Amino acid sequence: MPIHLKRVSKYVNKLIKTKKGYDFPAYNLTGEDSFFFALLCGVRGAGKTNAMLQILNIEKEHLLAGDNMVYWVSPTHDSKVAEFAEKHEDNMVFVDELNIKSFNNIIEDIRAKIDEWKQTKFIFDLFEQYLKKQDSIDEEELNILIESGMLDDDTDVKELIKNFNFHHPARATLVIDDSMGSPLISSSNSKQGKEFTRWAIRHRHDFTNLFVLSQYYRGVSKNLRNNTNMVMLFPSKDRGTASSIFDEFSNVFSGKKENYEDALDLLDKESVGSFLFIFYDKKKFLRLGFDKQIDFTD
Repeated sequence: MPIHLKRVSKYVNKLIKTKKGYDFPAYNLTGEDSFFFALLCGVRGAGKTNAMLQILNIEKEHLLAGDNMVYWVSPTHDSKVAEFAEKHEDNMVFVDELNIKSFNNIIEDIRAKIDEWKQTKFIFDLFEQYLKKQDSIDEEELNILIESGMLDDDTDVKELIKNFNFHHPARATLVIDDSMGSPLISSSNSKQGKEFTRWAIRHRHDFTNLFVLSQYYRGVSKNLRNNTNMVMLFPSKDRGTASSIFDEFSNVFSGKKENYEDALDLLDKESVGSFLFIFYDKKKFLRLGFDKQIDFTD
């Protein structure tokens, strides 16, 4: 039955004008700047770790350069990960276990770096204002500039400014691997699970990407799954478990369960390491691997 529209009011929904946020560059994988909240799911040996390393490699200019930092949490150190980390030792940190203490330490480190960036930018902005008109800043602000060293004769201000990213703070990335026993990600009703979930839902406020590698999709609490914008699904023994994904991402399968089943059939025929790449944010797509778009046409 066709749908008909009739205007009955002069009011329309418009975007509220707000101050422009930070100008983060778009990611290579998605073509947009939305922070990742991703689940990589599949049986042991399916290729989750290798795919995660590929993501970091594809996005190394955005995640492994400058002050950007990757925190890789895992009780086991895969040799591939260790070798990869050696090449990026200034931008990659290992954490041996996911518990509330290690998690809070990571978040404190991330937030300390954000605060440092904001303070540095404030000083540079204040210095620019001082150069334009010295009497435009008050005594307290002048003291801040003096204490920062910006007004010292031997300070190479041009070099400092050249090496500073004025557009946005550094991006952080938290990768959680082999941690299904932790209540932080498997038990949303526990005290620790609630604390982690509250942060995960707001991860973009700390300019942080979140990746969880799991053998079982439903091993990750539903509250977390409902807030993901990306799933990389590797072959699974249990299609019943995997069917939960259709309920949460049916839009990319045109709302048809048979399309989802066909995509799983396609995945089963692929070689080891293949996966369905589901992304649902400002952009929405379904791919086989990183490079093949999946469309459903008659």
